[in-house]
Amino acid sequence: MNKYSLIEVQDFSKWDEFVESSPQGTIFSNSDYLQNIGKKFKLFFILRGDELKAGISLILSDDEKSTEIDDLVIYNGIMFVEDKRQKKVSAIFERFEITEYIINELDKKYKRIEMALSPHFEDTRPFLWHNYHSENLAEKFSFVLKYTSYMDISELSENTVNEFDTGIFKKMERLRQRRIREARTNHSSTLHDFDPELFVTFYKKLLKGQKIDISLNKISRMKKLIEFLLQSNKAKSFSVFDHKKNVIYKTLFCFDSKRAYSLFGAGDSDRNERYKGTIAYWDAFKYLASEHNVKEVDLEGVNSPKRGWFKLSFGGSLLPYFHVLKK
Repeated sequence: MNKYSLIEVQDFSKWDEFVESSPQGTIFSNSDYLQNIGKKFKLFFILRGDELKAGISLILSDDEKSTEIDDLVIYNGIMFVEDKRQKKVSAIFERFEITEYIINELDKKYKRIEMALSPHFEDTRPFLWHNYHSENLAEKFSFVLKYTSYMDISELSENTVNEFDTGIFKKMERLRQRRIREARTNHSSTLHDFDPELFVTFYKKLLKGQKIDISLNKISRMKKLIEFLLQSNKAKSFSVFDHKKNVIYKTLFCFDSKRAYSLFGAGDSDRNERYKGTIAYWDAFKYLASEHNVKEVDLEGVNSPKRGWFKLSFGGSLLPYFHVLKK
């Protein structure tokens, strides 16, 4: 008889407490967030006896026979209870054992498995070793290596410090520094204004320029999520204006108790102000640090050349994470 059990979550408040306390937990597994993305989902606790050990957040296919990765859920999958009294060697062994148990249980329940593991999920060996000796690749997990960038913005909590004298500014790539200075010279301003319709217009034009199609359903889901996050004070929006008070860039950061996440951003592609994206992020960092005591920002993905170099040029740390898939 297995010493672990998989229990579907009934109490969302208990689930959200667990997500907040888990090192792998993020806003993307919060029950309120998941209820506002327009997708089916399942949440499970893993118990050892009566003791809570881990949890799983899953996005389901429409027929509920498979789990999926979704663009609006940056990280999900397996999260662990942190026990600071436990020896490190014991924690590593136990988490391996729990992950192995979870994989076997999910393999029974779903015909296809996809998860986007947190950057703080450290041990992927149970996925690598699942059906290790089988020659059938369909019985094994495959991995997609992804990267994100974390920014320590705690230094910006002091409004009295000249922004150009801060260590975080000095660590940036020179081009990023130059763009911030350009924005100040050109009397750009950043305000808390977010018109979802105008953002969608910017976003569509951005994707069209990159020859990427986006469905009306995805747009509708994004708008619903944005409205929920702003109304529930789980996000802050930022609009960059030129000196004539025309909106040229919009971005939105959501946050939990651990950090903020740069969820959406798009500018007016008809405008040629080179600083618009840079100042949107920089002013957002300053506001989140000083007004919300945010110490860390996840720039949420650096997985394409243009986007990756832009975000990394702010001087953050590079972190890997994995999409795991079993067809």
